[in-house]
Amino acid sequence: MELFNIVLNIIAIILGYLMGSINPGYIFGRLKGVDIRKVGTCNAGTKNVYHTLGAAYAAPTAIYDTLKGLLAMFIAFLLGAEFIIIQICGLMAIVGHIFPFYLKFNGGQGVATATGIMLVYLVIYLLNVRWLDFLVFIIFCLILVAIFKYVTNVDEFLSIIVLPLLGFYVYLEFPGNPYNFFLWIIIAHICIVGVYNIINQKLITIEDEEFKTHLWRLIARPFAVLFIIFHYFFDQLISLTIIGIVTLCFIAMDLSKIISKSTQEVLTKRIKSIFRKGEEDRFSSMTAFLVASFIVMLVFKKEIAITALTFTVFGDIFSKIFGLGFGRHKIFDKTLEGSLAYFGCVLICWYVLTHTLNLSTYIILIGAISAPLIEIISIRVNDNFTVPLISAVVMEVGRVFGL
Repeated sequence: MELFNIVLNIIAIILGYLMGSINPGYIFGRLKGVDIRKVGTCNAGTKNVYHTLGAAYAAPTAIYDTLKGLLAMFIAFLLGAEFIIIQICGLMAIVGHIFPFYLKFNGGQGVATATGIMLVYLVIYLLNVRWLDFLVFIIFCLILVAIFKYVTNVDEFLSIIVLPLLGFYVYLEFPGNPYNFFLWIIIAHICIVGVYNIINQKLITIEDEEFKTHLWRLIARPFAVLFIIFHYFFDQLISLTIIGIVTLCFIAMDLSKIISKSTQEVLTKRIKSIFRKGEEDRFSSMTAFLVASFIVMLVFKKEIAITALTFTVFGDIFSKIFGLGFGRHKIFDKTLEGSLAYFGCVLICWYVLTHTLNLSTYIILIGAISAPLIEIISIRVNDNFTVPLISAVVMEVGRVFGL
């Protein structure tokens, strides 16, 4: 009997893959004498079918691509498969769509199939949801969608921003739910495809030469999160010692190039990518951030310090990328789009930190509101220095007044 069940499970998984490998977009294209994988966006999905072949072919493509994962799961259910095998069959339909054997494993992206499965998971969650909390979450997501839709008008960014929040919400509301793991796999797949499309289709283009020269600085910025992590898990002395050593190294480097002209020339020639234009004879923005981080960790309550630094690190990344990639309207020396992206980012941080730190949601919220405002008005002073310090002060005032 056990052997029989194993065989049935294997059959169900294979059927899931085979159902996923049936690609109506490719089939319709061949009927019209077109290889859908070689025209348009070179993707056998609904959008490319619509633009290449028209709505009459896109509609059945969308319907089958969305439902085939569910059909694979339903067949597995009829065969008496276990819960985990049923979910695996759904995932195998996505695999089949991406790697169909008869197309030399070169198919579509599987987003429609993943979306169909995800929607069913969400319906299951909704049967037990706390509706007021869910409504608040939906309104929050709609605000983010409105912000980033205005900033970018690129749908891929919306999924990358909202879906991880959905995964976090499910984690909070339904801890231990057996569907969680599979939902997170689905979300990860959709987000990875979104990032791939943004890069492959060049949906964001940054022409700023200084940005390209110092791109590594932006890439390295998330490593500043390590300081936040150390401060969260270890006591104040350890975290201050670590960031203090790093800060002193940068201060020494800055002082040497400011004081010594020969050192400045050597740095300019050999490691000029470290410093931006105009930083040759003054303290760099990295040093400003490190000094501010040290002060914030030293003076303020741990939760407030972590919040202020989180806003600074991630807000600056969002501001740079979206400001340079989509900036159209100037505000002082910033752009409206970059500042809105900064605000959207700190709202995301607010939602996560509210459910992570032992700190009032109102205190975190006033910090989230103040951080992008400080970033905008910091015209003559480096915002890497002002944002963490002033936002921490604002939150500390809120804490003192009992928010």
